[in-house]
Amino acid sequence: MQLILIVLAWIVHLSKSQRGQLGPIPGQDKLRFGETNFKVRDQNELTGNEIPVAVPFNGGAAGNNIAPNVPNLNDAIRNVGRVAETAKKIAGIPGQAGLTERLSSSPQCSEDYLKICSDVSRMNNFAVLECLQNSNKDTRLRLSPECNHHLWLYKNNVTQDRRFKEAAATVCRKELDKCPDIKAGAELLSCLIENSDDIQNTHCRQFVGRMEVVVFSDFRLMRDFYDKCSESVSKTGCGVVSGNSEQDDGEGHSQGATIHCLEKNLRTVDKSCRGALLRVAELSADDYTKDRALYFACREDRERFCEKEVAGNGRIYKCLMDHKKDKHMSDPCFEALSVRQKMVAKDVKIDKSLVKNCKHEIKESHCLSRPDASLEVTLSSLILCLEESDVQLSGECESELFDIRRSLMEDYKVNAEIVANCKTEISQNCDGLRREGKTLHCLMQKGMKQTLSKECKTAVRDLLREVKAGSDYRLDPYLAEVCQKSISALCSNLKAGKAKVISCLLDNVDSNLMEEKCASNLYELQYFISRDFKLDPNLAHSCEADANAFCGGMDAPDRSSELFSCLHGHLHNGNEGLSPECATQMHRALRQRASDVSLNPTIEQNCRGDLGRLCDVNKEFDCLQTHFAELEDKCKIVMQPFITEESEDIRMNKALMKACSPMLKKYCKAELKRKVDEGEALDCLISHKSDPEMDARCTAGIEHFQIVLLTDYTLTFKFKQACRDDVDEYCKGSGKSKEAVLSCLSEKIRNQILKEEPPLISEGCRAQVKFEVLQQSEDIKLDPSLYKACKNDLNSLCPSHSTSMTDAALECLRKNDGKISEKCYQKVFDKQKELEEKPDWDYHLMQTCKRYIKMYCESTDDEMLDCLYGHIKEGHLDQACRETVLVRMMERSRNSRLNPTLKRVCYLDMGRLCPAIREEAREDRKMDLQGAMISCLQDHMYAKKEPLSPQCAKYIRHFTMETALNYELDPQLKNACGDIAKKKCHKVLIPPGGGLVVECLKDLVETKELTDPKCRKQILKLMSEGVADIHVDPPLAAACALDLTHYCNGVPQGQGQQMACLLEALEDSSVTLQANCEKMLKDRKELWEYAAEVAPPETLGELYLQIHHSPSRNHFFVSIVSFIAGVLFFGICCGRATRSVPQMVKNK
Repeated sequence: MQLILIVLAWIVHLSKSQRGQLGPIPGQDKLRFGETNFKVRDQNELTGNEIPVAVPFNGGAAGNNIAPNVPNLNDAIRNVGRVAETAKKIAGIPGQAGLTERLSSSPQCSEDYLKICSDVSRMNNFAVLECLQNSNKDTRLRLSPECNHHLWLYKNNVTQDRRFKEAAATVCRKELDKCPDIKAGAELLSCLIENSDDIQNTHCRQFVGRMEVVVFSDFRLMRDFYDKCSESVSKTGCGVVSGNSEQDDGEGHSQGATIHCLEKNLRTVDKSCRGALLRVAELSADDYTKDRALYFACREDRERFCEKEVAGNGRIYKCLMDHKKDKHMSDPCFEALSVRQKMVAKDVKIDKSLVKNCKHEIKESHCLSRPDASLEVTLSSLILCLEESDVQLSGECESELFDIRRSLMEDYKVNAEIVANCKTEISQNCDGLRREGKTLHCLMQKGMKQTLSKECKTAVRDLLREVKAGSDYRLDPYLAEVCQKSISALCSNLKAGKAKVISCLLDNVDSNLMEEKCASNLYELQYFISRDFKLDPNLAHSCEADANAFCGGMDAPDRSSELFSCLHGHLHNGNEGLSPECATQMHRALRQRASDVSLNPTIEQNCRGDLGRLCDVNKEFDCLQTHFAELEDKCKIVMQPFITEESEDIRMNKALMKACSPMLKKYCKAELKRKVDEGEALDCLISHKSDPEMDARCTAGIEHFQIVLLTDYTLTFKFKQACRDDVDEYCKGSGKSKEAVLSCLSEKIRNQILKEEPPLISEGCRAQVKFEVLQQSEDIKLDPSLYKACKNDLNSLCPSHSTSMTDAALECLRKNDGKISEKCYQKVFDKQKELEEKPDWDYHLMQTCKRYIKMYCESTDDEMLDCLYGHIKEGHLDQACRETVLVRMMERSRNSRLNPTLKRVCYLDMGRLCPAIREEAREDRKMDLQGAMISCLQDHMYAKKEPLSPQCAKYIRHFTMETALNYELDPQLKNACGDIAKKKCHKVLIPPGGGLVVECLKDLVETKELTDPKCRKQILKLMSEGVADIHVDPPLAAACALDLTHYCNGVPQGQGQQMACLLEALEDSSVTLQANCEKMLKDRKELWEYAAEVAPPETLGELYLQIHHSPSRNHFFVSIVSFIAGVLFFGICCGRATRSVPQMVKNK
């Protein structure tokens, strides 16, 4: 009996060579095993007592390289030889007779040997065994059932022979200390295999490794394996009966076939068998050849993809897994690798590479510490343990974890929960989309469409959470594939990891460079990320403390939407605000969820009814914004903060970003550099929306969003932040409408200006009110009540501006204020009054005069118009600005209620001297359009009816002087003489403001060419005002300025006193006046004389003026005095004209 000698020869041979040539195996001159390569020097055919002599590569003698603690093999030979003598006496071992014969010559296998392994030495039983067992799969199908069974008996007897323990003890003496209670050879081998990771002895490790090949050829060779799995084998039908070819699945009687079948049905096997299966997988983790099913399925793939890899330490496994998604990977190998992954998911020790590369981390974090050694540690629990521990992961460990996560996303069959819970969805909707993660994305797409069962959606979510799919796009192979071009175009400057690339893609999802397929797959992933906080690693990490502080923690995935809403509520809470890190991540998440309604679970849930009622499937956010006022309350409540966030961070508004991206880069680079622009980018776009180079699509998008924001003042982030307290204090009754709130606040601001009181409204709110009113004055549609009231007037009077959203529409209405309807006029008048009191709120004025305001009038907001008008006379303004300023000044002169200065300095005078006009103006707003109030005040001032207050008199004098310089500022003069001036004085119409037109009209009066009575009357009135105050006759005042200083110094201004002084000097021959002054005075006298002829005085005041300034005034004075004296004398001399009546008669 040669059993022990055969085993001993094998042991000695393995101690000298790694996987030595035990005979000429086809195609192999040198075999790999472990980390050391040996070559055989002498190849003696094993006949039972012959031992091959092998030497190391370094050329040393066989006996000189034995480590000090390694057992002497000669002693082992002698010991086994003694055992062999007694072995012949032992009988009763099934199949023992076969151990002493050559397999190549056995009746059961001789034909198979000749057919399959004829080139292998027939004298070497183990070489023949290895050839027959490891021949390729198709060849092994031709093994006869008899040989197959005979091989199984041979290996079974080798393993179970009790003498194996004595032989093994020689090589693995110390290692057997770990198996003190094991006696049988099969159990001893199993014990050594279970502790193979701790074997330090090279010879023992090689011996155990060689024996593992035999053990893994059939499940019944494992210790207790048959007892633990017999019921599961029967239940699943995975057993292989010796010699039954009908049940042969191509693996023969090898345990690989049975184990492979059980692994496929892992969910249905009982607990004890599952543990045994996982233990088998653990023991095969070191070398893929020990996993028989995987070995045969992947032999060609191993050569194709991993030719240069050396077997051992799980390297072949890892290499094959790295190529699993390769389209050239064979289907059988793909299936086998998937089965292997499922086993790894149940027991991490099966993944040799993971255990090795994360050995330190696992030890330090105690992630494999188990109270019961029979329990397995699942992959998900290990990953979670490592990530939650405080142990710093090495690069090798992180790389391993990354590869595992990616492999889980590649093949849905690896995840048992997906297979079990999504079976129906996969078969109905996703069949044929298995590789590269296509099935998983198919399920995610169905999840977005609400067609997944609750169990399936939970399984998908749990997988994405385990994988941390949101942390790195590379973890999702299919996403990485379809987004490759988009990443290169949009995010090439970013390193993968920490969700940077995914965030970049989501931020650019509306870019023209984003491929549609990439965007749709991004949405599928983001749909699940938005519903589970922990799927967004950056958000979860940054906001964990805030979630615990404000929202009760973040552990339950079902509370994700509630948790997000809670944190959102604290985003701008001054008292309980989020940390800066959390706030940044919240803004980032809000931007990414703004791409599609399905990515915002709170809005999707609460607005489902409105979406179906009001919106198409496209542009759902735009639709909800447009119909904000029509939304149901529950939808309006969740949309309000969303729109507010859009106004705060323009990148949340995907439609606007798509339309305005180039314009933002052109005009608003600084604002875009901020993590959150806090409304500055939107304000920047608004301020440039009327620029000539602004894109029309961008302008339309801005105007649409502005109209949306009118619904509720809280929708405008900056306005809400700046004015919230002011609204609560001063405008509570205005409601939420932005238009109403603006009207209330602007009225408060105007009233404080008129009363010259300190401002009630805060400075920040005043700035926001100014910005908003500027936009209203630019775009009539941003003032809904004004637009509604004047829509018909726009169509009839301003058809070219009826649809354009520019300041031209409002300007047209202002110019036609005498023609528009009463309803429209009231709104236009209110707008005019608002803008006249705050010129810096007047968009048209600010735009046309922007440069000059900055140069001359930047610090004079409330008096800006007067400042600009002052620079007209100096010739500083261009035509566009000059025209705008003159129009605004004319509006003031036409309507006293649009003249804030007049109202401020003449308020009491208007009530005292012109009450009828003011009362009529209250009843009829249009009544005051022709400057009736100012005309009344001028009459009282210059006709000496009643004196004006000093401040009012000063203003009226200044106003009269300005109208003399520019006749258009006097509405009555312009209406009476405008057409005549255009015909007779067209040469001096441009430039206006020099008084030349009035001088031309005076000349026409003097030459009797001015025959129009209305115009002549206005010129004569202007002349009479000039007589009363020389300064309201600017040309005469300029010509006589030196003479006034020299001859009339100390004479008070007004009431004609300075004019009388100059006239007296003119008649005094001793006084020499300036030539220009003398000439103009003489011209004025002649004009006044002619005026007296053609226009007799209508009032005593005019009569006085004509007499006073007439050359014959002394004659008139003597005549009047003589008449009065005569009347008095007659009365004195003639007495009473009636007789006296007694007192008693009177009392009757």
